[in-house]
Amino acid sequence: MMRLIFLLLPALLTCQAALPPETRIVFLGDSITQAGTYVEYIDAALIAQHPDAQKQIIPLGLSSETVSGLSEEGHAGGKFPRPDLHERLDRVLEKAKPELVLACYGMNDGIYLPLSPERLRAYQDGMRKLHDKVVAAGARIIHLTPPVFDPLPIAHKVAPAEKVDADHPYQGYNEVLDAYSEWLLSMKKQGWEVLDIHGPFNAALAEKRKADPQFTYSRDGVHPGPEGHLLMAGAVLNAWSLKVRPDGTPDHVNGAAILAAVKKKHALLRPAWLSHVGHKRPGTPAGLPLPEAEAKAAEFDREAHRLAWAKQVVIPGYRSDWNGYAKHELTLAGKPVTLVLPRQAAPGKPWVWHGEFFGHKTAPDIALLSKGFHIAYMKINDMLGCPEAVKLWNQCYAELTGTYGLGKKPALVGLSRGGLYCYNWAIANPDKVACIYADAPVCDFKSWPGGKGKSKGNAHNWSLVLKLWGFKDEAEALAYPGNPVDNLAPLAKAGVPLLHVFGDADDVVPWEENTGLIEARYKALGGSITLIRKPGVGHHPHGLEDSTPIVDFIVKHSIQ
Repeated sequence: MMRLIFLLLPALLTCQAALPPETRIVFLGDSITQAGTYVEYIDAALIAQHPDAQKQIIPLGLSSETVSGLSEEGHAGGKFPRPDLHERLDRVLEKAKPELVLACYGMNDGIYLPLSPERLRAYQDGMRKLHDKVVAAGARIIHLTPPVFDPLPIAHKVAPAEKVDADHPYQGYNEVLDAYSEWLLSMKKQGWEVLDIHGPFNAALAEKRKADPQFTYSRDGVHPGPEGHLLMAGAVLNAWSLKVRPDGTPDHVNGAAILAAVKKKHALLRPAWLSHVGHKRPGTPAGLPLPEAEAKAAEFDREAHRLAWAKQVVIPGYRSDWNGYAKHELTLAGKPVTLVLPRQAAPGKPWVWHGEFFGHKTAPDIALLSKGFHIAYMKINDMLGCPEAVKLWNQCYAELTGTYGLGKKPALVGLSRGGLYCYNWAIANPDKVACIYADAPVCDFKSWPGGKGKSKGNAHNWSLVLKLWGFKDEAEALAYPGNPVDNLAPLAKAGVPLLHVFGDADDVVPWEENTGLIEARYKALGGSITLIRKPGVGHHPHGLEDSTPIVDFIVKHSIQ
């Protein structure tokens, strides 16, 4: 549906589909523009597709603002009236010196009341005043119709016309926005440049509701989420012939990384420019002094352009040598992540993800690197694969597969306690796993570190289990039904193949309480599991003298 809307949009536009010649581009609007996601999509696409263009996007949206100068009684609990764009417009034009202005107003301008001639006239007058002042300043202006008001997610809050007040907006308010958008589009006959957001937004919402009657782009009825912001960006993206993917990232090999750098840049520029220009909206955090903010933002802008000029995926982070391969140290989800790169990636960019003890047994990793695999490890020691660790892995996975383009199904490697990380994440994400190689793995924390069977256990790590899972006492931990040995059905259903290497004399992580239970229960569920027994071997050493069976297993199930 998103792609269809993007294809239809050019027929609705008056602007020629080409990059604008102007360099300094200001975005004005209310809180939706201040949130800035659609502006970031546009800026990132500009940089990705035209890294030599050097456009300067200046974000100057302001929460609660109107172009009409109206404010409902009791706005913000009576703390302050809605700010009026015209109070700061002269300063915007003087200090930002725009060559092109894009303005998106309307959502607040009917002040959430039924349509009235007086409020419509105030909106029209405010728009004319904005248009004339921008043109008089020697700049060009493109008006954007407002997005959609959606009463569905706030059905408990909206009210019919006769019961509307400051806390209960008009349930039919989107009809007001329909009228405002229709008038704004009619001004194209007067030579105005207008891009329609409202119409495609309405159409997209109606289409989504056919499949899901409860679907919404904005949980509070007003402020769209990322998908809604992408719809908003679509009008400008099409007008300027900019291409993005369905998730809003630029259509570029480094698209996700470019967007990430642009977001950091705008996070600095938005509050700094608002403070620099000045406004009367209380509660808006002050930004850095503009020169300082621009200097810091320039670093992210240079990074975005560097990524845009690159023809291959760019991996940041400190680079060092690891057994003849480039090792990068990243920070993902606020945690250190090691990523080792092959000299030439295999088709689909397969990768191996270690649960713990990266570098302990290097032979399989070196062999896999030679076959085009990436090797990844997220350093979150002492988390034992707990629910919070799974969340961190989710974020790491999203970055590695999104920003850095690694394959969608990594092979998981769980040595010892690393088994808890790998199995718990795999069980939560069975469709994202190519296979699991587990080596003397912990598959039940009651065995280790609990020591409630044949294992020696570990008192320190057992106390960590109680804390990390939030158990009120040991009895609750022992009754917990979510260990890997208890929860294999999702993996069996997804057809995830398993390989376990173990010593049958292991008294730290006894195989009978871990690997043995996995084998019996996984086979009973119809799952595929291969065991390699090491007679008379304890918990150490891990791995095999000849790692070929491990490497072959991972390659077989990772490269199609």
